[in-house]
Amino acid sequence: MRCLAVCLALLGALTLPASSWALFGAAAERPRVGGDAPRFTAPLLDGGDFDLGPLIGQKAILLDFWSIYCVSCVQEMPKLAEISNRWGSQLAVVGIDLDSFGTKRVAQFVKGLAFKVPYPIVIDKSRQVAARYGVSVLPTTIVIDRQGRIHYYHVGYAPGDEKEIEEKVTSAVGAK
Repeated sequence: MRCLAVCLALLGALTLPASSWALFGAAAERPRVGGDAPRFTAPLLDGGDFDLGPLIGQKAILLDFWSIYCVSCVQEMPKLAEISNRWGSQLAVVGIDLDSFGTKRVAQFVKGLAFKVPYPIVIDKSRQVAARYGVSVLPTTIVIDRQGRIHYYHVGYAPGDEKEIEEKVTSAVGAK
């Protein structure tokens, strides 16, 4: 089932404009689990910039790399919204959109969802953040612990994966 989810993600990504295919080329090496999470600053969908740096050491962080054309990404989003709502101030969830077109289309997509996205969405049109995290397949979900280390790196999504993601969040937050 997981293979199907990854294949669907890849198929969805291939429907992106040709300039987006570079995402699936030679990505930078992914950070190792236990290693320091790369810091970044990037533009937000709603304006302004998002800076990961101040969150390091304050709370656990979940990064969700996605695209509006990725079927598995869209299936995973409401589950991540539930996780975000459940953990509140102990967890910072950040969506990182990798679509290459303007933010207006992404904003319309998010507005049209059947649920509210309770976390900020970063626009990584140039894929600089994705490169820092070695993301080459969507969705990719990364959990960073309170000390700023990569705690979990998950590629793809199949229904039920959210249980493992939540377990990793629980561990990263330091809850029992």
